[in-house]
Amino acid sequence: MAATRAERAEVHPEPTVRRFNARRDLEAVLEFQYEVYEGNFPGFRMDRYFREDYSRDLRRAARDPGETMYVLEQDGRLCGFVWAAVMSTLVDQEVGYIKNLYVAPHLRGRGQAQRLMRAVEDWLFHQGVDKIMLDVSVVNERAVAFYRKMGYAVERLRMVKRVLGPGEA
Repeated sequence: MAATRAERAEVHPEPTVRRFNARRDLEAVLEFQYEVYEGNFPGFRMDRYFREDYSRDLRRAARDPGETMYVLEQDGRLCGFVWAAVMSTLVDQEVGYIKNLYVAPHLRGRGQAQRLMRAVEDWLFHQGVDKIMLDVSVVNERAVAFYRKMGYAVERLRMVKRVLGPGEA
């Protein structure tokens, strides 16, 4: 017999969205980055040095009033993360930038990424930002479709060419 909605909710309650706490959440968020980076950048391998740099960046961002991070928590475990900042570019004096988004596989396609994005979009709005940017790897078609659904559009393309030795095609 199939479990009722109430029974499923009892086993796994709706995840909560809350602010990132560096002391409590740092290690779990670092673990997410293996999938984030290795899944989006073919050939990338997260090593000890990258992990240490990323850890420093997270701790610094947690203290920076121009940045915010939220986590998704279910049953006492982290299962998602989003990081956003207010920054300036050559073109925009002040813009919101989504630095990182992750949702655990068991919660994908269930509206949890939207909840995290809405949290940072609301925060950015209250910071006076009227434009939000992000980068997404074209190899992650699911993420590209998600961001389009959230109202993001392609504004520019980053093109890459691998440099080979002289005379190599």
